[in-house]
This record gives sequence, C-alpha cells and structure tokens, in this order.
Amino acid sequence: MIKPKVLTGFIIILLFSASSIIVTYQGFRELNLTRQEIGQPGQKLAVINRLISGVYGGEADVRMFIITNDTGYLESFEERKKKVTSVLNSLDGLMAETPGQQQNVKQIKALLSRKWAIVNELLALRKTYTDDRFYEEALKQIERAGTESRIRASVAKTTTVTTTLHDTVVTLENKDENLFGKIKRFFVGPERVDTVSRSVNIETRLDTIDKGQYVSDSIINNLVKLINGIRADQRKYQFDLGVKEAELLEQDRELMKKIESIVSSLERQELSSSIRQSVLAQDLVNRSIIKILALGSFTFILLLVLLAVIFRDISRSNQYRTQLLEAKQYAERLLRVKEQFLANISHEIRTPLSAVIGLTHQLGKTDLNARQQDYVSTLSSSADHLLSVINDILDYSKLESGQVRFETAMFDPVNVLESVTQTFNPKAEEKQLLVHTNIDPAVPHVLWGDSFRLKQALMNLLSNAIKFTESGSIIVSLGVVRLTPEYVKLQFTVADTGVGIPPEQQQAIFEEFTQADSSISRKYGGTGLGLTLVKKIVELQGGEISLESKINEGTIVKFSIPYALTGVETKEETLERSSFAIPNNTAILVIDDDEVNLLIVTEMATTLGLQVDTLSKPEALYETLSSKKYSAILTDIQMPGLNGYEVVKLVEQFNENIPVVAITANSMVDSPEHFTSHGFAGYLIKPFVETDLQKVLSPLIGIPKPVKQLQVSTKSRRSSPAQIDLSDLYRFTGGDKNSLRLILTSFLDNTYRNADELNRYIREKNLKQASEVAHRMKSAFSQLKIYHISSLLQKIETLKPDKYRAANIYLDYLNKQIKPVVKEIRELLEKL
Repeated sequence: MIKPKVLTGFIIILLFSASSIIVTYQGFRELNLTRQEIGQPGQKLAVINRLISGVYGGEADVRMFIITNDTGYLESFEERKKKVTSVLNSLDGLMAETPGQQQNVKQIKALLSRKWAIVNELLALRKTYTDDRFYEEALKQIERAGTESRIRASVAKTTTVTTTLHDTVVTLENKDENLFGKIKRFFVGPERVDTVSRSVNIETRLDTIDKGQYVSDSIINNLVKLINGIRADQRKYQFDLGVKEAELLEQDRELMKKIESIVSSLERQELSSSIRQSVLAQDLVNRSIIKILALGSFTFILLLVLLAVIFRDISRSNQYRTQLLEAKQYAERLLRVKEQFLANISHEIRTPLSAVIGLTHQLGKTDLNARQQDYVSTLSSSADHLLSVINDILDYSKLESGQVRFETAMFDPVNVLESVTQTFNPKAEEKQLLVHTNIDPAVPHVLWGDSFRLKQALMNLLSNAIKFTESGSIIVSLGVVRLTPEYVKLQFTVADTGVGIPPEQQQAIFEEFTQADSSISRKYGGTGLGLTLVKKIVELQGGEISLESKINEGTIVKFSIPYALTGVETKEETLERSSFAIPNNTAILVIDDDEVNLLIVTEMATTLGLQVDTLSKPEALYETLSSKKYSAILTDIQMPGLNGYEVVKLVEQFNENIPVVAITANSMVDSPEHFTSHGFAGYLIKPFVETDLQKVLSPLIGIPKPVKQLQVSTKSRRSSPAQIDLSDLYRFTGGDKNSLRLILTSFLDNTYRNADELNRYIREKNLKQASEVAHRMKSAFSQLKIYHISSLLQKIETLKPDKYRAANIYLDYLNKQIKPVVKEIRELLEKL
C-alpha cells in the first residue's frame, strides 16, 4: 500500500509541475502577443511605403499623359487611384487602436482627395486648350476674313496654268490655293513630295478698282489681330496651365510633407512602441524564467526530499523484508522441524502402538477366560483411544499446513449421517441419551465431495455432544440451505442438552487445544482439538460454522458445506473384502527391520490365507527374489541401510512386475500421489488391521467375485451383478431398456478402443498419451460405479512420465480386471 506521505509528495510535485507548465504556457502566449505587436509597425510602414509609391506613380502617369497625350497613362493613373484608396483603407484599419495616427490617416485622405481634384482640373484644362484647337480656331477666322476680301475687291481676273514635270523632290502647290491656303502654309509649311511630281503653276491676273490696295491692308491687319488674339489665348492657357501645375506641385509638396511627417511620426511612435514592447518582452521573459526557476527549484528540492523519504522507506522496507524473509525461513525451518518431529513421533508412537493393537487383536482371537477377555478389551480400548488422540493431533497438523487433500467422490449424505449416528448409538445408550435424526426430504441422495471428511466432522461433533451431555437428548439435523442446478449447500446441526459453554468462552472454543474450562479435560478428557478440526474441515471446503450455547441448557453447532450435484471421480475407491477372492497359499514377501512388525503382519496375512515370507535385512532382497516368485511385496519405508524407496528401485532393476506395498507409521505422507510417484502399488499406515491389509492386496493379487447387492425394486429394472451398479443409469434413462442398451453398447465399444490405445501407448512408453486415455476410461467406469477399475486407471493417470515399470504392472492388473466386467455387461445386454 502506498504511504500517505509519499502520495502527498507526488501530488505536490504534480501540482508544481502543472503550475510550471501553466506559467510557461502563459509566458509563451504573452511573448507571442508581444511579438505580434512588435511586428505591427513594420506592417504599417510597409503600407505607408505602398501609399507613397502609389501617389508618386499616379503623379508620374499624369505628367506622361500631359507630355505624350497617351491615354494608356491615364488608365494607369485611374488604377493607381483605386490601389491608393485600398491602401488607405488598410492603413486606416491598422491605425484603429491609435486615434492620433488614425487622425493623420484622415488628413492624408483629405489631401489626396484635393490632389485628385487638382489633377482632374488639370486634365480637363489640358483637354480643353490643346494646340490643335488654337490652330483650327485661327484658320477658321482667317478663312472667313479672306472670303470677305474677295467679294469686296475682285472685278476681273485672268488665270494662266503652267504644268512642269520634275525628276527630283518638288513642292506641290495646290492650283486652288487661295489666301487661306497660304496662311495655312505659313503655319504648317509647304507640302513636299519625295517622288517624281508634276508642278502646276497658276498665274492669276486681277483687274481691280482703285480700292484694292485698301482691302489688302485690311486683311493683313485682321490677320495680325487674329494671330495676336490666338497667341494671347495660348499664353493665357499656358499661364493657367502653369498655375494649375504650380498649385498641384505645391499641394503635392504639402501632401508629401504631411505624409513624411506622418511617416516620421509613425516611425518614432513605432520605434518607441517596439522598444517598449521589447522591454516588456524581456521583462516577461525574465519574470517567466524566475517563476519557472523558482517552481523548478522548489520541485527539485521537494523531489530530493521525496526521494530521500522513498529511499529511507525502501531501505526500511528492505530491512523489514529481510527480517520477514528471515522470519519466514525461520518459520519454515520450525515447520520442517515440526513436521519432522511429528513424523518421527508418529513413527515412534505408531510403531509400538501398532504392535500393541495388532497383538491385542491376535490375542483376542485365542482362548481366554473372562478375566483375560476384560484385560484384552481394556487394552484394546486404551490403544484405540491413544490412536484417536494421535490421529487428531496429526490431522490438525496436516490441516494447518495445507497437506490435506479433499477427495471428490459420489456419496449419499443421508447414509453418512445415519452411519455416524448408528456408530455412536451404543455410547449414547450407555448414558441413557436419545439420539434423534431430522432429515429434510429435499436433500439430494447423490452428491460429489469428500464423504470421509464430512463423517470426521460429524463424528467429532456427535462425540462432544455425547461426552458433555449427562441427560436429555441429542438431535442431529440435515437440511438444504440453497439448491441450484450445479450445487447444493447442506446444513448439518448437532444440538444437545449438555452443560453448555459460557458466552465469554464461545469465541475461543474453536482455537486449538482450547476447552471451556481446564477442569473439563480432567473430567471428560480430550485434547481440545475436536471443534478446531471441524472448523478447519468446514472452512477448507468453502463452508461456515457457528455455535450457540447457554449454561446448563445445551449447545447447538451448525455448519454448512456446498457440494456439487455432478462431478468426476478423483478419490481412489476400494472394494469390500467380498469383492475379491484371494487365492490360498499366494506367496507374499514382508520386509521390515522390526521383528514385532514382521510378526504382526505375518499373523494378519496368514489369517487371510496367504503364504508369508519375511525379510529383516533388505540387503538380501536380490537373493530372495532370485530364489522364489512372489505375488506381492510389503515393505517398511523407514529402515536402516536400504529403505522402502530403494526397495522399489531394486525390484524394478530385477525386472519383475511385482506390486510393492509401502508400510509406514508416518501419517504426514498419507497421500496416494506420493507413493504412486515413487512406484508403489499401494500403502498402509500403521497401525492397521486385517481388513486394511485385505483392501490393499485384493485388487493387486485377488480375483473379482460376484457379491449380492441392493436390488432395484422397479419392475423395469433388472438386478446387476456385483461388478456393476446400474442404478444411476436406470434413473437417468427412466427405466427405458432401449436407452440402457444403447449406453451399455457404447460403453463396450469405447472400452475396447480405449483399452487397445492404452496398451499400445504403454508398450511405446508414451505415458503422457496413456494418461489421457486412462482419464477418459476412468470417468466411464466411475459412472457405472466400477471403482476397482477406476482406481487402477487413476493410478495410471497420475504416473510420472518415466514410471514405465509401474505402468506395466497396473496395465496387467487392469487387463485382468476388465475381462470379467466386459463379460458381465455382455450378459446384461443379452437379457435386456
């Protein structure tokens, strides 16, 4: 979990980092705005330069038009006017935020408007008073004066025409030339032709009156007056034109002066603004740098502090981790020492206890008088009590260390409950107690789970109830808490009318080695592990347990456990003694360094009709196997020199498919997988009795035999031989014979095919594929409740990939066991 101070430090660093980012962003944003403002004067000056360029260009176009009279310049002038107007509008927009400069722009607009007006007047004047106009006006007046003189002076005239051809350039005179033509030639000049021309000379002789001399002087005088008038008009025009031009130039000079003043003002203002903005920008940069440095320095210092805190915490954490690791290693060492101690103490206690129990049972089979029978009974009872105490302690140790494996097998919870109550009925009757059972009809009769652990929990609770109840009754109830299509949650209740438990001790009652009162152990006995074991068993299966008690009124203990309604068999089932017949005089070899154990096992095996050879020195095993054939070998695990695991390896080296059964007093290794992985065909935990020995040896060396089984009372159901239980199939098919025949036929076909594959894979030493086939076959045989075969298949399934010899041993047993089952199913099919 993250410490608050580390989290706070990281949050503060994040806040300062975010503040630095914000300050940096704002600084860059203000710098960008300042840069844009600094860039605006250059933009304004560029627009002013465009304005001046446009004005000068327009003025040049006007001058060129006046000189050349080319209308193209006039068109260019009009375009420049439009551009200048557009530039003025742009400049006005740029000056919108500076009212003083915007006023200057308005003055420029007014000056330009005046300039354009002057230019328009000048152009209009130029258009009105042109040179051609003065010439044409003069010619018209002279012509009018000449006509009047002819009418008034002419009396008679004689005209002589002389035509002359010339080879060179000549001056062509009009034959109709009159006074108007001469005046025109005076202003314009004679017409010359650069080619061969014909010259016509016209001579006119006038007969006039005495008045003729007066007419000629009048004409000349009139011409002089006209020419002088025309000249005066021309001078006036030139004067007006000059005045206009002077006014235009003056106005232009004032305009340019004003513009230059505005430009200078703008330059000064913008330069000042640029300097001011630069100072502001530099100041902004400095302030931003100071802020960033301050934030960065503080963040860096805080980061150093935080890193120091983190490194200190890491150092402490490493120190604590080291201490925890050392404590864990120490605890593991203690646990190993404890397990080793329990294993050793188990071996040291169970070995002599096994001898006591075994010899007591053997002694009980001899002819004894009544007193001797009492001694043997007391001895047996004491030994059983001591074994019970040892089993409780070892069971608790295995539960605490997680070494207990919960099996999955099909069972009937009602049968388990009734079996437990029947077991304790004799003890209850001794104290004149009534034991009642209350079972809910809704409880399913077929569940999947660990029935052994359920029985263990019920037996502990019922044993306590009988122990602490002096009078009254005990009620054992079974009900359904929750039922779904996949699982059912059952609740078991054990209520008594005993001494009760004080409220302040009810919470501690489930702790190990704890009883409500220290005097209880002296009065009633016990280790104080009963309820602890029950609590562990219930909780490890996902259940809950609770207790209600009142002093002198009684105690109610409830626990609930969920069980599956369907499942796959994982528990190794064994058959009853009557399921197999062990042939008489079957030879077995018993190996143990303890002579007492050899004696006990020999007596038990002899009772079962076996021929027993013993070996107290395992080193002589090779010579013993070479001299005689044995059907099975029973060996102790803990022996000096050659232990039980080495015995298995020696048998494998001898290349004999002999099943080896382990005998051990160490209940901490009560695991089928442990022994199977080491090549054992089975195992026995000391102390054990003949029935235990028979259950282990029967599937290995015995042959199946039919036994009577509960018959199905429905008419449509037929009784099954002992090897097969068809009750589930009858229930599943609803008693339909065709469906049952189809299922059994499919079972036979699959069995033939899977058995062939299993034999092939084991011969090829491909145990991985053999394990998969064994898993398929196990499920089918479990459905038919053929547990002795499913047990063998379970062993093949869990074999290690290199256990070829054990696989061949199990395969031989399997092939022997399958044949009678197949035969039995065929007989059933014929009857259906």
